[in-house]
Amino acid sequence: MDVSMVKRMRVVNPVGQRRAAKQIALAQRLDTLDGKSIGFIDNFKPNVGPFLSSLEALLRAEYPNLQTHKVRKEAQASYVIADRLEGKVDAVINAWGD
Repeated sequence: MDVSMVKRMRVVNPVGQRRAAKQIALAQRLDTLDGKSIGFIDNFKPNVGPFLSSLEALLRAEYPNLQTHKVRKEAQASYVIADRLEGKVDAVINAWGD
């Protein structure tokens, strides 16, 4: 084989590099749900709405003083939906469903 006919090929690693993730502590658990405010996030997938409604009914039966807030992500939302609950709730339940 004539060496002058050999073409060079550059091989790259597709995995890439990433910075180490910043470690943060998990939020503390609530001591009770009685008198607390819970946010429900519906991500617009089929059956998430009925699921969250059922879950809300179960929680309200156990904790009558529970306050709830629901937000529903629009199909093409370009913002963080949880921001709409900030300052209003003690905890968030975020549901995904297909």
